[in-house]
Amino acid sequence: MTAVKVQPIQNRIVVLDVLRGFALFGVLLVNMLDFSGSGIRAETLGMRGNELDQLIDLGIVFFAMTKFYLLFSFLFGVGFAVQMRRTEDSGRPFVGFYLRRLLVLFVIGMAHSILLWDGDILRLYALAGLMLLIVRGLPTRVLLGAAVAIALIGLVVFGTMSSVHEVSVMMSTDALSLYTEGSYLDLVAARAQQHFVLDIQIPMVLVMFLLGLAVGRSGVLDQPERYLPFVRRWWKWALPVGLIGNVLLIVGYAVGSTWLISFGVHVGAPALSFVYVCAVLINAERLRWLAPVGQMALSNYLTHSLVATTLFYGYGFGLYDQLSPTVMLLLVLAIFGAQVIFSAWWMKRFRFGLMEWVWRSLTYWQLQPIRRLIAEKA
Repeated sequence: MTAVKVQPIQNRIVVLDVLRGFALFGVLLVNMLDFSGSGIRAETLGMRGNELDQLIDLGIVFFAMTKFYLLFSFLFGVGFAVQMRRTEDSGRPFVGFYLRRLLVLFVIGMAHSILLWDGDILRLYALAGLMLLIVRGLPTRVLLGAAVAIALIGLVVFGTMSSVHEVSVMMSTDALSLYTEGSYLDLVAARAQQHFVLDIQIPMVLVMFLLGLAVGRSGVLDQPERYLPFVRRWWKWALPVGLIGNVLLIVGYAVGSTWLISFGVHVGAPALSFVYVCAVLINAERLRWLAPVGQMALSNYLTHSLVATTLFYGYGFGLYDQLSPTVMLLLVLAIFGAQVIFSAWWMKRFRFGLMEWVWRSLTYWQLQPIRRLIAEKA
């Protein structure tokens, strides 16, 4: 393979990094429910511990579950559009570059899903990213129409399933004993034998990819201040839809209704995700401290799995199902707080996060310069 010489892109869109950092916190919050215990798989969320514990469980389901994966999916679509525009503006071919990028992401995701945690989302992003290449030239109206159609199909398909255990790999109880009693190699073997199953999040990931492509292609996030009047007007309409949809999601989990769960995921969750995007855009300047976390989102995401599985699984410190939701929430705040501090320190000295550097170097088949020059630090 011929090496392609490139330089790191300096003109980053800061608000995108802020949004990624914000989304990463929500992803950690939700994933920690699965890392730390059987609450999701055993359907005991909202029934654990004292009243405060139960409120925390329900609050995470209501305000965070699914919403932040969708936000990350939206940002993936935006990032695709930005990379396509910049690559083509520089005169370099885009398709080959992006296929290599997706291939490396898929390999990283496979390694993550087998070696660390079965809740990996990177493989899905890599596979779904192929759709973006196919539809990248379609008019915005067609992209929006396709997004609506996929959401409606997903709503019906998952609503007609007979059991909540069929709607998500996260609901499987097959491996619970392995988390507390299995060795590291036992878990690796079990994860290697898992099939990539249909998950309730897949349709909306595709929907958010398409919406992200449409927004990213329009250049809205290049100059978000120009669109703040639109943002301030429309979040107020999305908020009640999101609140009602997620009330139905909670009720659906409580009574085992796949229709209510599906409505919450396909309508309520994206509505709240939109509200979150609006809130971050309105307060982007105050939230700039999240930008370094977002710049190394892949490294931070994988670190979550490494740290949490070591803490909770039996081959590590064995804390699985041992911590209350309140303590778990404090642990999330501690881990994310440490990542905020470390990411700011790291990004002052290096151009990329460690895994971002690996991803970029493998994509271009050439080691990329990682240290910042003195002029860049000034």
